[in-house]
Amino acid sequence: MADMKSEWAMWANEHGFVSGIVMLMGGITGVFGFDGYEFAAYTIAAGAFITLLEYPRSQRRKGSLVARRFQHILHPIMNLGGPITKNYYIRFVLYLLMSVPSIFTLPTVLGGASLFIAGLIYFKAALGGEGWHVDSMALARQKTLTNRPPANPPPRPPPQGAAKPDDNFTEIPLGNVSGQ
Repeated sequence: MADMKSEWAMWANEHGFVSGIVMLMGGITGVFGFDGYEFAAYTIAAGAFITLLEYPRSQRRKGSLVARRFQHILHPIMNLGGPITKNYYIRFVLYLLMSVPSIFTLPTVLGGASLFIAGLIYFKAALGGEGWHVDSMALARQKTLTNRPPANPPPRPPPQGAAKPDDNFTEIPLGNVSGQ
């Protein structure tokens, strides 16, 4: 276990993305028929911002990346965002502050609590020295792992109880068994 470090940023990214979607749904629910619709309207705006901020995934330390569909469109925006988009300490503080107004109405509590937890995970990632980065050239070079479908089916073991051809096995039909 000498050089094994957990990468918390990918967990924070997934949690933050889901938090943004939950905040959107809770905010939409909170606007209709609940007191404090101002907080719900804020939660809709915050959820949309967080969902867009968390949509692109960062590269791992090894350089590998499983990109989301159309993620490359948001890369220039993430690069222009500067420390707000790349520094995880700033995301930690931002998410903690953005989660506070979401706890004042019932439909938005779950999204606010989830965003608070995502902020804590980003703090753990920042303590580990992680930050958001994507090498655009590496994304262009990635290829699929399979070039063509397999030509032969996978090998299967023989069914259990199958008789081997060299055994002296005789089958007795059930109708001829005595003693029944």
